[in-house]
Amino acid sequence: TAGSNMSDSDIEKAVKEDIKAAGVKINTIDTLEVYFKPESSEIYYVATTKTGEVVGNKEALTIA
Repeated sequence: TAGSNMSDSDIEKAVKEDIKAAGVKINTIDTLEVYFKPESSEIYYVATTKTGEVVGNKEALTIA
């Protein structure tokens, strides 16, 4: 099945790379919610920084 060989660390790495690409430093993140759809291997997230900035992805992240 799709995504069955995907580890939590792979998902975390993809999310952190996307957050950094958005210009947000990981150490400024206060909360991070990650949503993973195993049937399609799609990853969505919402991160809130310590200053209240909200960062998320509208396009799904996927891991090959």
